[in-house]
Amino acid sequence: MDYYETQKKYRNKSLKVFLNLFFKIILVAASILIGWRIGASDKDILLLENEKKLKSYEVSMLNLEEQIVSAKLKLKEANRALRERNIIEGKNYGFEAKKVLAIALAKGISEDQIINHIRLLTSKEKCRNLISKEMSVSTENFIPPNSFLTILGGGLRLKAEGASIDNSPDKPFFDPNKPINVSFIYFGGTETLKQKLPINKKIYAGKFVINLIIEKSNVRGSIIIRYNTCKL
Repeated sequence: MDYYETQKKYRNKSLKVFLNLFFKIILVAASILIGWRIGASDKDILLLENEKKLKSYEVSMLNLEEQIVSAKLKLKEANRALRERNIIEGKNYGFEAKKVLAIALAKGISEDQIINHIRLLTSKEKCRNLISKEMSVSTENFIPPNSFLTILGGGLRLKAEGASIDNSPDKPFFDPNKPINVSFIYFGGTETLKQKLPINKKIYAGKFVINLIIEKSNVRGSIIIRYNTCKL
């Protein structure tokens, strides 16, 4: 092998080493760039989610402020009209009613609920016939298969839990003479009452009211749910 061939072989080897090193540098740079881009994308996604939550919170705050302003304006208008009537007739109509209304609003009772109660007092109900359903009552020792009752097309679910007669697994049925816990699940929320039977309950839904009567049943371990709907 002469000098030129040796020199050519050396140049080819040096070029190969340089190309390998160059490709490795490119791969490392590409990996760093891709990792940085993925991290930046995740950060952007988190920022967008936080911005959406912040906007939703701001919208909720604005809605609450608008409701408060609306309630204040309505109350102010009612007070103005009442003052004018009192001045004209020389009487003090509605003083007690205003006081009760102010206390109710201060306790957090919603304006819709107050309106529904007043509408119930001032209008004639148009009620459907009562419907009766049987429902099993759970205890601390026994959960029957029919412990939930769904009525009104799934709009209202009920569950009842009572104390067993002697707290024994051999006698798991509830004691109908003791208070029971009844859960009403509707509008995405749950309301629970603890009372002795019979239990009367009204649920207001806009211009409708649901009347519920919960009574003892002749079937051991069960109660009777009687209900109807009334249009206000």
